[in-house]
Amino acid sequence: MNIKHLLPIFAAAVTFAACTAFASPHAEELPDLLDQFGVPVSLASEAGQVQVAIVVSAKRLRRIKPWEKALRLEFPDLVVVRVADVPRSSPTRYETVAEKLRKRLPPDINVGIDLDGEWATALGLDTSVPNILLFDAAGELVYRQSGMYKKSRFPPLQAALIEAQAANRVAAAN
Repeated sequence: MNIKHLLPIFAAAVTFAACTAFASPHAEELPDLLDQFGVPVSLASEAGQVQVAIVVSAKRLRRIKPWEKALRLEFPDLVVVRVADVPRSSPTRYETVAEKLRKRLPPDINVGIDLDGEWATALGLDTSVPNILLFDAAGELVYRQSGMYKKSRFPPLQAALIEAQAANRVAAAN
């Protein structure tokens, strides 16, 4: 096997080690949010499954599309939770943000609206760029990646997802 093929696995392992080295909130500890239709959005609703949360500023929501497209192509059944962080520097009301999202997004795309920045604060995120958070079936944060999508940045996330899904299958079989 060529060393280039091992780099994504190595990167995922290093990131996993980094994620487990600091205290991260469990998926169920992150607050439920309302989406643009008033429906609760949370990681707890799909407990027991590997999940990805994508957290970004509400003003930069378009930046998650390439990440989600790549994820859906490789993992069509993956649970993806989208969170729009609303900057505290621009105070607004839920209904104002929800109305804008309803106008700009297809009706089958739901986005949790985080008016208080609770997710970003709890996870220490810079929401000026997309933050991809992988939670295993037990709700533990096992991988995180921040930044704009580039094809070269996808393999470590892909490797981490494959590893998390494999671990979930092993756990389910026991």
